[in-house]
Amino acid sequence: MKKVSILAVLFVSLVMSLNAQDTKFGATAGYNSLIASVKFDGISASDNVSGFYVGVFADIKTSEKFHIQPEVQYVNSRQDGESGNSLVIPLMGKFNVSEQFSLLFGPQLDFILEESDGVKKTGIGLSAGMSYDITNKVFASARYSLGLNNRLDDDAFVFPDEDSGIDPSDIKTKFNFLQIGLGFRF
Repeated sequence: MKKVSILAVLFVSLVMSLNAQDTKFGATAGYNSLIASVKFDGISASDNVSGFYVGVFADIKTSEKFHIQPEVQYVNSRQDGESGNSLVIPLMGKFNVSEQFSLLFGPQLDFILEESDGVKKTGIGLSAGMSYDITNKVFASARYSLGLNNRLDDDAFVFPDEDSGIDPSDIKTKFNFLQIGLGFRF
């Protein structure tokens, strides 16, 4: 939780130090799908959990065609009466293809906010997406984030049969995110 607090303070400090003339702030919300994929011995499987996200962002103009868009999002996912909560921090580069259409690309961090047995709490991903300005203030966006690090905590993973010959480090678990939503610039 200390890492999350430090990152939040750094984000707020960055946003507060920006020139307000070239920076717009806003809020975003929408549908989130968390896709967990597992690979072992040439076999792969995946499962997804749906939910929602809400967040805030800063749109920092660096040139006519390129902006930097740091965000902080709260993500809630639900399945079978169980819910999971994460904090997602994308740092998107935004390339304006036209006056209304933009391409998004950049790194993303995610932090699981509650106890998670056998799963690492911190993830790193690479996001790509697009944004379409409906009006000067309202936009729609879609993005996909591909998880880059293994989320399985090898130290916490216990097999029922120690003689199974399975090495936990051979099992790769990654979290991917799909988000579709609307945003509003203040």
